[in-house]
Amino acid sequence: MITIIFAPPRCGKTSLMTHLLNEYAFNSDYNRQMQQEIIHKNANGFDLSIPQHCVASNYDCVFKRFRYTSRYTRRINPYRLGFKNDFVDTHFTIPYQVTGITEAQKYFNSRMSLYYPTWQSNYYEQHGHNNLNFFLDTQRPMLIDANIRDLSRFVEVVKLDLDKDRYGKIHGMKWTIRSIDNSSLYDRYMASGKKDKDCYIEQEIIANYNVFECYNSQSCKPKFYDGHLTNDFDLDYSQSTDESLQGYIDYLQKNDDELPKGFYQKRSLIGGI
Repeated sequence: MITIIFAPPRCGKTSLMTHLLNEYAFNSDYNRQMQQEIIHKNANGFDLSIPQHCVASNYDCVFKRFRYTSRYTRRINPYRLGFKNDFVDTHFTIPYQVTGITEAQKYFNSRMSLYYPTWQSNYYEQHGHNNLNFFLDTQRPMLIDANIRDLSRFVEVVKLDLDKDRYGKIHGMKWTIRSIDNSSLYDRYMASGKKDKDCYIEQEIIANYNVFECYNSQSCKPKFYDGHLTNDFDLDYSQSTDESLQGYIDYLQKNDDELPKGFYQKRSLIGGI
């Protein structure tokens, strides 16, 4: 199953996804099925290692459960998920793998649907044959390629409540979500202005621990500073005096609406990336 988790920024999408991945990392029945499948393959000619758990993601997670040692995600690059092809060296996917992809619109960009690679599209279309599950978080599902969206169910995070002690330390989290079974119901839900109650089931998901401790919710922050290590911040003329007004005008004329060289570039079609 493919599940698209969506909500505006800072509303708990990635924390919910991380909690769900954490549940799978310690799901003994599910992981046992994965291990038995690999044992069967080894008995028929493969020579595969047997992982402790089935979870992979494109961001680092440390999974935790009381009385268990911590478990770590298998790190993957979503661009490299797919069948063998002549363009991209793909990951060897574990059977029953549960994959979490944050900022999924980057990898399944709906604006590049024309170039979406067949070797990856077929992989998602047939993912059930290898008992795979995917969680994708994004601000808006329409940012996700239609090939993926049509195969998905949807979870909207309506609200995240944090349970804190008197010192402000988080020791519990509760998400209010709306679960939507398929893309047709999602389209109907959005067309109704999110008012059609027949399109979703509202429920609560509770974690009795601080999920934020399982991953770095600020992992994208360095991207805002990359390439600027020798720069200072852009000048702020909002508090300009009369004497500096001309400097403000000069600054706007120079930077406000210029088209930076190289802004529009021909995108590579190799692998659809």
